[in-house]
Amino acid sequence: ELGADVEILNRYGVNVSYARANIDRQILRAPVSASTGFTDQWRNAGALRNTTWEASLNLPLIQRRDVSWSVRFIYDRTRSMITRLDIPEYFDGTNLQGTGTMFKIAAGERLGTFYGHKFLTSCSELPAPFNTDCGGAGASFQRNDEGWLVWVGTRNSWRDGITKNLWETQLPSGPWGVTLNWGMPILLRGSGSDGKSPALAALGNALPDFHFAVSQDFSWRRLSVYALVDASIGQDVWNQGFHWAHLDFLSKDVDQVGKSVETAKPIGYYWRTSPADGFTGLGGFYDQLQPNNYTVEDASYAKLRELTVSYRVGPVGGVGDWQVSLIGRNLFTITGYRGFDPEVGIAYTGGGLGSAALNAVDAFTFPNLRTFSVAVSTSFK
Repeated sequence: ELGADVEILNRYGVNVSYARANIDRQILRAPVSASTGFTDQWRNAGALRNTTWEASLNLPLIQRRDVSWSVRFIYDRTRSMITRLDIPEYFDGTNLQGTGTMFKIAAGERLGTFYGHKFLTSCSELPAPFNTDCGGAGASFQRNDEGWLVWVGTRNSWRDGITKNLWETQLPSGPWGVTLNWGMPILLRGSGSDGKSPALAALGNALPDFHFAVSQDFSWRRLSVYALVDASIGQDVWNQGFHWAHLDFLSKDVDQVGKSVETAKPIGYYWRTSPADGFTGLGGFYDQLQPNNYTVEDASYAKLRELTVSYRVGPVGGVGDWQVSLIGRNLFTITGYRGFDPEVGIAYTGGGLGSAALNAVDAFTFPNLRTFSVAVSTSFK
């Protein structure tokens, strides 16, 4: 670990530190041969490297007899990489339904990377020769209003599904030899012995790119105010509650209220599947509850973590030095996440990654509460 503390003009404080840790013989839950009678075994099976940067900045903006105001900035970034694996690579997760193989354990892989199915968003993801008939007006493959690549047929548009009665049209010999349905999301494929099975793609990482926090202390005579804004940027969460809702038609995006005849989508867009995708006949964005790039989403957030307003009353009846405080926590959240709370995860449920920070799955857990409290304190001399 290396660090530096710097004070500028006897007023401003800066702290920077760097830490690197190499963990050898990392304990992993590794799969074993079925002949043993067990499915897995805890083993010392690899090496992990953690690197962390931390920085803080203290700014005393106002320092006067009756007024003071100071600001503190904090930043940190951590990367955890699997540098060596002494056994064949494998997938792990939790024992919760659908989550057992969502993380890839392999040398060179960042710990906490989600793997799952990927719906196409770019012409470059199509195999030849289909990628040459993609993108422009009149092309057979176009991006729809939601950004998903869909098959529409020659000289059609993704807007024509209702007006030209195209929603039940099929392309029998589509990419990877799989039949495509008109206007439906297309899965990236190329896996399996026939190359038709959906491929597993990296969808994001459960760990944030970085954290930062800003706290402020302000006091004026007997009144003082403390505020803390806490942010986590770049992490992804599998929104499984949102995912499950597509099976039961409970997700609000299935409701087509407000859509036009050009933008309205049928139930199959969210629920049913193209041929060759499993015995259940379910798919679409529901995708038989497989993590995918529709429901693994960016869970970056900034929260007003705490706001405290205090008033120093002073002695009461000549006794003590009393102070009354009103404290609010988790007051406000800024996020684009579609669940209740982006700060979510599953604690240990029998899987190999026994941490809610790594098992970033939103599976009907209760969100963090917004709380208000009153505190009365005193000191005696």
